[in-house]
Amino acid sequence: MVVLDEDFGTNLTLVEGNGGVRLSPVSVPEHAPRDWRSQCERERARADAAEARAEELRWAEVAARSDGGSWKSRFKACRRRLSEAVEETKEARRTARDVPSLQAEVARLETLLSEAGIASAFDTAGALRKENARLRKALAASKAREGATGPWPAPPRRRTVLEPSPDQKETVRSLRTELRRLDKEVVRRDKENARLNTRLDQEKERTERIRETAKKLSSESLRLHREVRILGDAEARARSLSDEVFWLRHALEVSKAGKEKLKARLAKLRAAGATLSKLPSDEAAQLRAALRRSRRQKTTIEALRKDNGRLRRTMRKLETRKAALEVQPAKLRAIRKALESELAGLRAVRKTLSKSLSVADADLRRALRRSRRQKATIKSLSRENARLRKGAKTSRNRIETLEVQLERLRATGAVLSRALYGRKSEQQDKPGSEHKRGQQRGAPGHGRTQRPGLDERTEEHNPPPDACVCGRCGQPYAPNGAEESTLVEIEVKAYKRVIRRPRWRRTCECASSPMEVSAPPVPRLFPRTLYGTSFWARFLFEHCACFRPVHRVAAWMSAQGLTVSPGTLADSLKRFVPLLEPLAEAILAHQNKAALRHADETSWRVQELRGEDRSSRAWLWVSVSNDAVSFHIDPSRSAEAAQKLFGDALLDTVIVCDRYSAYKRLARLREGKVTLAFCWSHMRRDFVECAAGQVRLTDWCQGWIERIASVYRLNEARLAHYDPVIKRQTPAFDAAQGALKAALDGLFAEAARELAGLPDQARQGRALRSLLNHREGLSVFVDRPQVPLDNNRAERLLRGPAIGRRLSFGSDSEDGARFTAIMYSVVGTLSMNGIDILSWLDTWLAACAENDRKPPDDLSPWLPWSMSEERRRELMAPA
Repeated sequence: MVVLDEDFGTNLTLVEGNGGVRLSPVSVPEHAPRDWRSQCERERARADAAEARAEELRWAEVAARSDGGSWKSRFKACRRRLSEAVEETKEARRTARDVPSLQAEVARLETLLSEAGIASAFDTAGALRKENARLRKALAASKAREGATGPWPAPPRRRTVLEPSPDQKETVRSLRTELRRLDKEVVRRDKENARLNTRLDQEKERTERIRETAKKLSSESLRLHREVRILGDAEARARSLSDEVFWLRHALEVSKAGKEKLKARLAKLRAAGATLSKLPSDEAAQLRAALRRSRRQKTTIEALRKDNGRLRRTMRKLETRKAALEVQPAKLRAIRKALESELAGLRAVRKTLSKSLSVADADLRRALRRSRRQKATIKSLSRENARLRKGAKTSRNRIETLEVQLERLRATGAVLSRALYGRKSEQQDKPGSEHKRGQQRGAPGHGRTQRPGLDERTEEHNPPPDACVCGRCGQPYAPNGAEESTLVEIEVKAYKRVIRRPRWRRTCECASSPMEVSAPPVPRLFPRTLYGTSFWARFLFEHCACFRPVHRVAAWMSAQGLTVSPGTLADSLKRFVPLLEPLAEAILAHQNKAALRHADETSWRVQELRGEDRSSRAWLWVSVSNDAVSFHIDPSRSAEAAQKLFGDALLDTVIVCDRYSAYKRLARLREGKVTLAFCWSHMRRDFVECAAGQVRLTDWCQGWIERIASVYRLNEARLAHYDPVIKRQTPAFDAAQGALKAALDGLFAEAARELAGLPDQARQGRALRSLLNHREGLSVFVDRPQVPLDNNRAERLLRGPAIGRRLSFGSDSEDGARFTAIMYSVVGTLSMNGIDILSWLDTWLAACAENDRKPPDDLSPWLPWSMSEERRRELMAPA
């Protein structure tokens, strides 16, 4: 502002002192002439000085704003540290929640958190940020005051004295008051800033203590978990060992008792055999001879008894005649003499006969006693023989039972041996060809495989200089073309990507523009990670597409020059679940729209499931459609687990599966809305296993295998004439359809006829009954030509996960099992559609990193059935 002399009675000048800038009157002598030119020059010089001061104040404001920006960055860093402390505390709380013994420690941690005021840390940071905004003006004034301590450019002394007006005096007083107030405000703000810095330092220390406490809690929780798991395993192992010891002892006692019984029975059998072998030659022959003699003696005794009775009757007659002839003494005497002589002869004969009878009676008595002894021996031997026959019958029954068990064990052993050491393919052996394997002599070859997509690196190898000079005359050689050859090499090498972002400072005075600018930071997939998206894509590819365990992937990366801990890779698996889970859900939703799906399951291991009364066994379920595959790992093998994959299937969806009961119950739960088509390969396997180890059933098994093979051949002949586009098929298709139906009806009729002629315990009955019971599901393909006869597609897709299960022993936790199912679903779907898995993973993870570590909202460019043809060509596998 320009002050004119005629407006004041006195002259004023600006004086700087300890109290700040003030106006001081300049005394001039009275009646002095006014120098208007010099006064104008002084006012112009004072205006220039004011503009220079204003420029200095403006630069002080810029410095204050820069200082405020640094304070803002510090506050952001404090806020980030506090949020990290909160997250770590939450993680420690989640870790300690499962351990009852750490509840007191969790309560102490909550008390520390409440004392630290973490819940209001963000409010504190916001208040500090607002206070920083309020301090900007005070800091600018402080900088202005510090810069104003230097002397003002003193205007030249005036000769005239200017008197200030009341408004100017009031302005000066208000300026002085404002300066004093600003000084006090700056001092107060400095103190408050120091107090806030102290408080921030205290908050940092408290946050560090809380972080250390959380780390200790997490490590203690992990240690307790490991101890509990180790104790549970030891207890289960001890229980199983005690059971095995008990049963081994019991089996040893039983074997000892059986051994003693067998020894006693063997001794008895040897004794009985010796007795039986001796009787026919010695004692049995003697007994038979004695019996024959006793029978002859009995016959002689009976004859003698008859003769004695006859003689007695004759004696009675003679006595009667004697009495009658007493009248005739002479005749009687003669007759008496004759009779006496005859009687004497008879007496002699009687005496002889009595002697012979006594001898015969003694012989008979001796023979009778001997026969009684032999009869007792024969009775005891017959009882022993009956007992031995009963034991022999029991042994024969036991032998038959053991033979049946032996046949069953031989069949089971043959099945298991074939599963372990036999061919994995169930195709029949084809007759050998006369041609040898490999390129046939005289046949044209296909030449070397061309690889136009590979990058070329040209290398020029020149001979040494002394070789390019003639050794005799010293003349140099002249160029004469070049020989070219090609070698295919592979180079895989890790490298460190150093990102340099130059900063640019503003050179203008526009306050609305930022002070500095630089390129935005490169997006990272995980916060504070040193590894880029290509590293994580390679890790997922090696682990999930190549089925390598984590420690082998770490060893392979170490061999490439990048040392990575297996624990780092294992801990990062759960971070990929939220990034890839939307893709797995989209794949399952796409499968639910398919009219034909394959289903199968295989065993899996989740170590976290192992407990006191639980096993670590789980089940890997798979659902396969025409262009997608979906996996699910569940601890159960029930229909509820299958419903998680097939619960939202379309009406009248055909599910090709084996004859496992869970699928049958799934069909009942869906109230017939799905149709089960049973696998003929599993049916064929029943006949093969039925005849395994049974030579007598080989021809029977081959006959049924040939019948099933004829069904396959007739179905292939029918499909050769099938066109799914037209509704009415050709006559050739109708003829093939009729032949297939006739063969299938004949097959089931033959099964019913064979089953009717077999006993209930026949080995062939199981396969035949299963064939007849599942006739409806086995015949679905007849009316629906698009349905395959077997479930081999799902079986083939389970081979890779089965290899991964064998190499890595399943999953350690349920989160790991969930990650495994998601990755197998994504990798399997990409592989089915011919997409390069490594390139797809690299682009997908880069898109997640650019989207603030979240999966993209639009998944259509990433799914094979919804991406454009141009993108499909970009992501197509090189093969």
